[in-house]
Amino acid sequence: MKRAFVLILALFMMLGMVACGSSEPAGSTTTPGAQTGDKPAESTQKPADKPAESVKPVKIILGHFGAPNEPVSKAAETFKQKVEELSGGAMTVEIHGNSELGNAPEMAEQTRIGAIQACLVSQGTLDKFDPRYALVTAPYVYSGYEHAYAVVDGPFAEWVSDGVLESKGLHNVGPWDYGFRNLTNSVREVKKPSDVAGLRIRTPQEVQKVACFETLGATVQQIAFNELISALKQGTVDGQENPISTIYNNSMWEANQKYLSLTRHTWESVNLTVCNSWWNSLTGEQQKIIEEASKVARDQMRQEVQSSEQDYIQKLKDKGVIVTEVNLDEFKAAMAPAWDRVAEYEGNPDHMKKFLEMVEAAKPK
Repeated sequence: MKRAFVLILALFMMLGMVACGSSEPAGSTTTPGAQTGDKPAESTQKPADKPAESVKPVKIILGHFGAPNEPVSKAAETFKQKVEELSGGAMTVEIHGNSELGNAPEMAEQTRIGAIQACLVSQGTLDKFDPRYALVTAPYVYSGYEHAYAVVDGPFAEWVSDGVLESKGLHNVGPWDYGFRNLTNSVREVKKPSDVAGLRIRTPQEVQKVACFETLGATVQQIAFNELISALKQGTVDGQENPISTIYNNSMWEANQKYLSLTRHTWESVNLTVCNSWWNSLTGEQQKIIEEASKVARDQMRQEVQSSEQDYIQKLKDKGVIVTEVNLDEFKAAMAPAWDRVAEYEGNPDHMKKFLEMVEAAKPK
């Protein structure tokens, strides 16, 4: 019902030409959500602070796909608490998790047009708006969590701050975490790359995951996350890949997922992504509150994602799941074709080269 409400709201907003839930900043002549080449791109310049007496209460509808106990859900609650605390209650956050408002692409589109103000989506969703985000989740490029954080918080964040995403109607406040993704299946224990061949694996509709598993010989199918458990139970696919917390908190052992291989094939984060026109309608102080709350939630989520992995793995073993460590170097050695496909999707071979240079420079000493 909530999802239907949001979609109806989106329709009214598009018909009424309402700009991202609030009026445009004074002097703006842009149309929110305009695609490049259709209409003038949105301005990425922040408006001057408004006098305190003119600031109105702000409500933020935040959508995400996490199950109630996942780190992303807990971090979203922390974000809500911090926003409301720092704003003295003038800013409030209404959270819709567990894909209540649709899958990740649907939530990103709702955010872009202003039906909701914010969503938590991965780089695999953002790369549909700025292809450079595809590079972040290329398979087997990071040595560990701190390495990934050093890249996305540093040189990559600076690289994509040039307004491309904003010109498509979105603004990335910052990356939190989601974790390294791992493979489960109902057929056999996967110990080496050749064991993947012939398995029917569900992935999101993201080139990085598709390329990774097709390179390993799997038959890949795209199924919406909110339909995944049913697909696994019905045998539509043999397996899937997700972070450990998602595998546990969605009880995938009950969906015939007997085998878990710690392939750690890609790392990604959820990104606090907001409607760009709505963002530009806020005062500088309101923007700072959101940024500060986002950092607090980010740090909490990163700590929990890392610290909870071994606990989740033990709990999965206790449920009867067979957990297998794999030789990551063997899997990485098979990834050259997948890297080529990611680079082709991104569209500029020089960009993959530039990104891999960032990755190399950020390696822990």
